Amino acid sequence: MINNPNETNSQITTILMIILSVFIIILMILVVVFLVLKTKERKAKKNEIKEEKKKNKKNKQNKKEPVKTTLSKGSIMDFMEFEKIKDNMIVVKNKKKYLMVIECKGVNYDLMSQPEKVGVEEGFQQFLNTLRHPIQIYIQTRTINLESSIQRYKNAVKEVEKKYRNKEREIREMRESGRYSQKQLEKTMFELTRQRNLYEYGKDIVANTEKMSLNRSVLNKNFFVIIPYYVETIGNEKYYEEEIISQAFAELYT
Repeated sequence: MINNPNETNSQITTILMIILSVFIIILMILVVVFLVLKTKERKAKKNEIKEEKKKNKKNKQNKKEPVKTTLSKGSIMDFMEFEKIKDNMIVVKNKKKYLMVIECKGVNYDLMSQPEKVGVEEGFQQFLNTLRHPIQIYIQTRTINLESSIQRYKNAVKEVEKKYRNKEREIREMRESGRYSQKQLEKTMFELTRQRNLYEYGKDIVANTEKMSLNRSVLNKNFFVIIPYYVETIGNEKYYEEEIISQAFAELYT
């Protein structure tokens, strides 16, 4: 069977058209993929540039001097646990409690006689019986810097030494002149001896104080008793603030 040349040509043309169409579709797909990849690459570069800018800004901020924050009166009072001090009383923030601090001095109990010890114990017992609320005993320990005190002692000793040297010169001149009686010389000698003793005593005090403070911390202790007063003890009756403060002060002062 002989094929018609026209039909053969048409078939070839159709096949070529199909192949061309497929090629064009593949080409378009490749172009789309290329464009998508390019777009992603541009976005990635933009993000990298933004990150670099952020890092540069942070570095510049870090290089700048730190900003000094000033504390206002309000922020400091918020930090404190009390509201104010009025009539020598510490007013707690909620105004439900008032505190009074009493500074005390220690006594050498071991060196007391038996009657004195009994008196101290009875006085302390009476003090405890008058308390309605728990108390707090606060001991404050601080290191003392003796340099200023030692320098003050040295200056005082120098003044005593001047008076002592002047008195020595005075007694020597009196003896050389021969115009003074024995009684006058004895009186001046007594004053000279007093100045010499004072001078030697001052030198010993300075030397001992310097030796005591050498490579050693000298501590000073202060004793305080903190006594509270709670507003709830008044009762359920309503009072003005000034009345509450007056009643708290009277109770704590007593």
